[in-house]
Amino acid sequence: MTIGTIGTGQIVEKILTSIGKTRHLKCSAVYSRAKEKGQALAKRFGIPAVYTDMEAFLNAPDIDIIYIASPNSLHYSQAKMALEHGKHVIVEKPMTPYYGQTKELFDLALEKGLLCFEASTIGHAPNFAIMKEHLEEIGRTRLVLCSYSQYSSRYDLLRKDEVTNMFDPAFCGGALMDINYYNIYTVTALFGRPGQVVYYPNRYKNGIDTSGILMMIYPDFVCQCTGAKDTWGANGVQIQGEDGYIFVAGSTNESGPVKVVTKVSEKIYDVQPDGNQWYYEFQSLDRLFYDGDMERCKALMQATLDTAWVLEEGRKSAAMDF
Repeated sequence: MTIGTIGTGQIVEKILTSIGKTRHLKCSAVYSRAKEKGQALAKRFGIPAVYTDMEAFLNAPDIDIIYIASPNSLHYSQAKMALEHGKHVIVEKPMTPYYGQTKELFDLALEKGLLCFEASTIGHAPNFAIMKEHLEEIGRTRLVLCSYSQYSSRYDLLRKDEVTNMFDPAFCGGALMDINYYNIYTVTALFGRPGQVVYYPNRYKNGIDTSGILMMIYPDFVCQCTGAKDTWGANGVQIQGEDGYIFVAGSTNESGPVKVVTKVSEKIYDVQPDGNQWYYEFQSLDRLFYDGDMERCKALMQATLDTAWVLEEGRKSAAMDF
């Protein structure tokens, strides 16, 4: 199957490298409003077609799947257009800024018999599956702690009062929607939707959050998700149960080696020899598209919907919206 990409940023280059390692997917076209950028990307990856007209791009008969890596605020409209043109869709996280928009896209895809995914590396990572598989060993979960702090080069510009898309409410940016998303997706994909959500952000003067702590309250446990683009520190996930704990060092989007400690054993699992998390994502998507696995698609849709709900409830709790 063939993919057409929207966007020319760094993430697109990583995705194209991973697509090149799949068995059944290939990139046949690039869409970019800036023709020169599109041509440069196409030349680097040997992509035959470059479009600057969205309608012509979506009408191209030799494109099966649209991959969207535009600013967050454009995801919904572009994904809806692609689905209405009969294309399968992959959208960079977050799928959309709002739960209602995300559900509308998924409902439209299912109605048309199309596959529609959020491009989250976590749900496709083999090590994440290991985490899920070993949850029962640590007994009843009581505490979950997730931390992902990564100082952004764009924060240097913000300190000079230069606002980029990442820190612009008009583009649905901020730490919660970007870096803390990975923490939240990890938790919702493991445990589903919480009963209560509260977000405590640090804000820039335009109201955007540059870092913050989100609390998720479940019937049996509480969860803390810390995400920051204005600091850096030790990252990781720790799930503490009554009979043991699971610990994964590093940022949540990388799904590193899984340490499982109980009262009688301590084991480390790592089934991701390739250090590129996008490699596993597109190997998984390659199989999903080739098999037309709608049930797996629905399971991924649910994790995305639960995450979208948490993000929106978190913003509401902090009186923070776009």
